[in-house]
Amino acid sequence: MPTTREKSRNLFRLLLLIYPIFMGLMGTISLIVLVTWGIPQEDLQSQLPAILILALVIYGTCAASLVIRAIFFKKEKISQE
Repeated sequence: MPTTREKSRNLFRLLLLIYPIFMGLMGTISLIVLVTWGIPQEDLQSQLPAILILALVIYGTCAASLVIRAIFFKKEKISQE
C-alpha cells in the first residue's frame, strides 16, 4: 500500500507533466489568436518583442517544469535501485 509520501510524489510528478502539456497547448493557441486576430498586421512588427517575451515565458516555464521533473525523478529512480 502506497504511503502518503509516495502518493504526493506521484501527484507532483503527474502535475509536472500535465502543466507543460496544457500550458504549451493553451499558450500556442493564445499566441496564434493574438497574432492572427488580436494585433493588426501593420502593428505586428512593432509588437514583436512583446510577443517574443510572452512566448519565452510560456514555453520557458514548460521547459523548466520538464527539466525539474527529469532531474527530481532521476534521483528517485537511482535511489530505488
